Amino acid sequence: MATTMIVLLILLIILAGWGISIYNRLVSTRNQVSNQFANIDVILKQRADQIPQLVTVVEKSMEHETALFTSLSNARQNYFNARNVNEKIAASNEMDKALKSLVAIAENYPTLISGEQFTQLQIALSEVEDKIAQRREGFNDATTEYNTAIQMFPDSIFANIFGFATLPLLEISESEKKYDGIQFKS
Repeated sequence: MATTMIVLLILLIILAGWGISIYNRLVSTRNQVSNQFANIDVILKQRADQIPQLVTVVEKSMEHETALFTSLSNARQNYFNARNVNEKIAASNEMDKALKSLVAIAENYPTLISGEQFTQLQIALSEVEDKIAQRREGFNDATTEYNTAIQMFPDSIFANIFGFATLPLLEISESEKKYDGIQFKS
């Protein structure tokens, strides 16, 4: 009888240790996702901070494009008001779409494009976008690892018990995926 109790106690200790190990691994992968997003968040804030300057320069030349400026301003505000990673990702995607629209429309204003302020802002924005693209890869890798970990058996059992939920990836928009070749203006 004592041997059975000792064996059961040892099995219980092994199971508890195994459960703790799984929980700690899930926490570690979730924290890696948070760390990767924090790296992106710094750059996203930098991009959001550049928007007022860009709008000021462009607004003077494109006064009738108020809907676009409103959209860009709202996207920026949504980013700053976001309370969690999911909201920040959604706001970032919204900001990305609005910025691309602004740059596309700005191409119809030759005096604006040739202006030094606009050119400098466009270069700065391009540099920020490059940094975001670089860091997006690390974030998506960490997020995929985390999402896979919480979906695999037996980790999924502990993930469900402790409320680990899947996280979204920073996705590339359909417009970024599309390539129409080099376009020459006539």
